[in-house]
Amino acid sequence: MLLALVAVGLIAFTGVVNPTPAAACSCLGVSTRRAAEQAQAVFLGTVTRVDQTRIGGERATELRFDVSRVYKGTVYSDQVITTPVDSAGCGLTPDVGSTWVIFASGSIQGEGRTAKLRLTTTLCSGNLSGDTAPRSLGRPGAPLPGASDRLERSETTDARLTRGLVIGGIGVLGLGALIGIGLAYLWRPKRS
Repeated sequence: MLLALVAVGLIAFTGVVNPTPAAACSCLGVSTRRAAEQAQAVFLGTVTRVDQTRIGGERATELRFDVSRVYKGTVYSDQVITTPVDSAGCGLTPDVGSTWVIFASGSIQGEGRTAKLRLTTTLCSGNLSGDTAPRSLGRPGAPLPGASDRLERSETTDARLTRGLVIGGIGVLGLGALIGIGLAYLWRPKRS
């Protein structure tokens, strides 16, 4: 009895002195039909690249897919989606070269001027590993040509260019006003 009491005491002491945080993804199973209803984009694609990135100060994983079929939404042939960094955060962790049916939704990531609408997915989205899609998804279409992040890069470039032109225009107007005031002061009528 004394030995059992000592063992329980040691276990309790170890739990208090060295607590380890538990992190696990917890989500209920979702049917393919329900996953398709909830998603903004559904496509079949092969993972071509996996990169770690920072979006709005938070870490995320960017998954790049070579898309072969689109079942719902606007999807490009070279589509980038984001997911949490690890499986404990419900992040999807596919291998490069694996094929998936992806159910993704748009979410705003980042803050202020760096905020972007990106497609995201998690383990809880209903994604399916494999190169065949369920018939319940309906008839597939072709993806849009090009890369999804090319549009994002061009929007970022446009925003920077617009900001530069506005600052330059305000500077030129300010300089013109100063020159006009200076000339008006120099050429004012002389009084006797």
